[in-house]
Amino acid sequence: MNRKSHLFFMLAVLILLVQACNLPEPSQPTETAVPPAAEIPATAPPAQHQLIPVSAPEASPYPDVVSTDTAPEKRAPYGDTYDLNRLERPFTQDMTYIPDMDIASFSISDDGDWYYVSIGLVGKNPNNSPGINFAVELDTNLDSFGDFLILAEPPYSEEWTADNIKVYADTNRDSAGTSAAKSDAPFSGNGYDKLIHDITIGVGDDPDLVWVRTNAGQSATVQFAFKKSWAGSTFLFGVLADAGLKDVSRLDYVDRFTEEEAGSPVRSNTHYPLQALFAVDNTCFQAVGFEPTGFEPKICPEIVQPQIVEQPEQPGQPGITPVGLTPRPTLIPPPN
Repeated sequence: MNRKSHLFFMLAVLILLVQACNLPEPSQPTETAVPPAAEIPATAPPAQHQLIPVSAPEASPYPDVVSTDTAPEKRAPYGDTYDLNRLERPFTQDMTYIPDMDIASFSISDDGDWYYVSIGLVGKNPNNSPGINFAVELDTNLDSFGDFLILAEPPYSEEWTADNIKVYADTNRDSAGTSAAKSDAPFSGNGYDKLIHDITIGVGDDPDLVWVRTNAGQSATVQFAFKKSWAGSTFLFGVLADAGLKDVSRLDYVDRFTEEEAGSPVRSNTHYPLQALFAVDNTCFQAVGFEPTGFEPKICPEIVQPQIVEQPEQPGQPGITPVGLTPRPTLIPPPN
């Protein structure tokens, strides 16, 4: 290579080096901000249902205290026994009455596949604007600590639906505090701490497990259906209407607040009016598949009805006298 060619070659290399220095750097991968998992709505494909409840057999409703007659006076008549977890609080904190969450009665019936729990309300609009949750609490080992909570949330439909209903479990036996027989406030357990069924997000392996509908009858303003194969043949159950705290991890609510903190709906109570615990109504527990002793914590008292018997007439006295007590009913016998 002669001197002239060598200089030309060196000049070409120099030009290439200068151009290389001015090339843009390779693009670097950029980080995409991912919102926290709690902010991402989890959804599941629509469930393919195989078994849907039918019409519930009739059942004799068990009555609950109602506040409709005393509501204009901004008070419950009675029925709120705080230490025993009997709450009659269908009122807001300013004692405004919510008839659509005031439980008037509850009952249970069954067929070959289902248990049906019916809740009769004073009002007839479960879709009332406060947003009322309704629930069935199951105690499957008969210790008066709830084991499962079947929870329905608005909006409700008159057709059976499994889309707005969940099931929670208490995995460490603290849904009644440390004692099911009384308030244990202040208590800091976690209540119903595990979601085990919600078909809208794909939790649970049986999309047909639990259902809810409304306005199924005079004593069934809200009606639940759940599989007998899951619940078993013997259990205690109660029902709940909740438009206040709506926090399953804090049940039983009476274990979270002292009565002074919670307030009272009964005017003669020194803690009247309602404070921290409001807009909640619950019931006692009823027995399914066994005869209760009557001493179980939370058990419903038996309804005493007079039995009319004939007696010999005495001068100046009527010929019939009410005597005796009706036996405590077992609502459903154990399945064969």
